[in-house]
Amino acid sequence: MKRFLFTLVVACLALTPGASVAVAQGGELQLLLSKSMGFSLGNQIQGSFDIAVSGPADITSVTYMIDGTEMATVTQAPFRYSFSTDSYAAGQHHFSATAMTASGQTLKSNVIDVEMVTLSAGLQATTRIIGPILGILLVVIVVMVALQVLPMRRNRRRFEQGGVRNYGVAGGAICPKCGRPFARSIFGLNMFTGKLERCPYCGKWSITRSASIEALRAAEQAEVEGAQPAVREMTAEERLRQQIEESRLSR
Repeated sequence: MKRFLFTLVVACLALTPGASVAVAQGGELQLLLSKSMGFSLGNQIQGSFDIAVSGPADITSVTYMIDGTEMATVTQAPFRYSFSTDSYAAGQHHFSATAMTASGQTLKSNVIDVEMVTLSAGLQATTRIIGPILGILLVVIVVMVALQVLPMRRNRRRFEQGGVRNYGVAGGAICPKCGRPFARSIFGLNMFTGKLERCPYCGKWSITRSASIEALRAAEQAEVEGAQPAVREMTAEERLRQQIEESRLSR
């Protein structure tokens, strides 16, 4: 189950800013296109992007081109240039670069072909991908919650106050609401600081952490003490009445 959730999260992160979009392998000069903020899927891009090159250490300048037209000439390392797809018409475009070295050599990169799409098209494509993933996550969450709620009544009947529990492979936790110990569910949702679980006794949801067996046994004993009625100390008048009654009965 955890591997399944991890795969879904990785799929969502693939659409977040910062991922590399394309690398064109070619000769001594490699052209790189990476996403700064926006949308990229396959060769479709939209938003803010960085274009850069990888090549010899003695590069002195790089000229970037789109469709054969100069975009910019960069003369300082790391020779990176930022641009927005909104500055260009939607459709197919071709990126390339030419670099000059200190020895006077001219290097040419391979071409990266992309399709620039509009913001609405990018949002629609993102929704088509993330929508089903979020739907699956929602179903998983509902199933995991149901697996915790359904056994509640059975667990409540089985473990009376002070009863010794077998907390199983997932260990036990102490409810921060009612203070009673219970076995943690293997289906509990991990919330970084603990698991989101429902107490089988008070029925309240909380984020719990695994408790030591010593703490769990202490909580079991606290249940017993809490279930016992408190002994009220008699007043002076009540003690006097008791003494009179005991004296009368002893005659």
